[in-house]
Amino acid sequence: MRKTTSCLFLVVLLLNGGILAQEEDLAVKGIIPFELKEHLIIIKGKINGSQNHYNFLLDTGGLTFIDKEVAKELGLKTRGNMAKMDTLKMREVSIHNIFAFTTFNLEPHKKYGILLHGIIGSNLLERFEVTLDYRNQRMIISPDKEVTRENVKSYRCRFTNHRINNAPMIECTINGNVSVKAMVDTGQPYSIVFPPEYLDKLNAGNNPSIVKSKGVMIKWPDTKTIDSYLGRLDQFEQGNLKINNLMCCFAELPPLLSVPLLGRDYLGQFLITIDYPNDEILFVPYEDALFVENMFSFGVNLSRGESNTIVVEGLWTGGPADREGIEVGDEIVECNSTSLIGDDIFELRQFLEKESVKDIKLVVKNKEGQHEISLQKELLLDTRNLRR
Repeated sequence: MRKTTSCLFLVVLLLNGGILAQEEDLAVKGIIPFELKEHLIIIKGKINGSQNHYNFLLDTGGLTFIDKEVAKELGLKTRGNMAKMDTLKMREVSIHNIFAFTTFNLEPHKKYGILLHGIIGSNLLERFEVTLDYRNQRMIISPDKEVTRENVKSYRCRFTNHRINNAPMIECTINGNVSVKAMVDTGQPYSIVFPPEYLDKLNAGNNPSIVKSKGVMIKWPDTKTIDSYLGRLDQFEQGNLKINNLMCCFAELPPLLSVPLLGRDYLGQFLITIDYPNDEILFVPYEDALFVENMFSFGVNLSRGESNTIVVEGLWTGGPADREGIEVGDEIVECNSTSLIGDDIFELRQFLEKESVKDIKLVVKNKEGQHEISLQKELLLDTRNLRR
């Protein structure tokens, strides 16, 4: 079930007709812990000295948002489709004078059991030098130089900013001859996602090893088609770094942000320092970095359905769940003899993603009644002819 979330890469867009401006901030420095929920980086913060903590998604591929109801609850100053947070305090770090859009719908995350109140995007992060440490689950604002571990093997590159959301864009080469500018996007799960037209550009459209979705396996806001595809690149190059057999995805992306996206599977293999003021990124591979070649999965995407049930939202064609006759819309009643309700969705998704979980028994309910199905995880992509 891995990597099957409605990725929230944002952009509703600029109903104001322009990118929001952030006020200059006082010097900010410190460590902010985060929690990984599936591929999402979640940071807890207090707004304007609030008693409660609020959950923010850290999304370098998005803009900065605050839930409209939270803004109303806290009495934030609003103007048009924007609200102002005087302070956002995240553990030892406080950032002042944040203007955030209130137009993004965060409700879809709830069907995967993830509660969000806002998003921290690149148009806020651009004030700082930011280190993302996936392994220790922390973000470091304006880090000390030793944090970047510049004495070890690293890959440094310049970036430009996307005109819509200020996200970093870096030069990459695919299969030795296709040059692309890819967005650094912590809000999406795969190593790299391509817009659908790259199926033809990369000669992947007729490749029999490509795996197609049924229903929703991954989807962005304001897109029309739910079709997505899993594939593999012969070679991916970022400067002097060359990676063979990198798993990728093809899916429709929001029109104004329809560019290749580098996501968690790739970014999570590095200690990454994004020096926004100087337009530079330092990628330091972790010692045990392992780039994803394949997906070991039951091939099913589950979400909370109506009446607090758990339903099948999507399948990978030819995967274990699809071959056993599970269909989009089926209800999952039990897993390994444990009864399930919609409130269990996050824990169930986490359980199914564990590498140690290789087989399960599900009780599935559909129009024909209830029946038990046994599933075993498999590698979804063809393992023949891998480039070494």
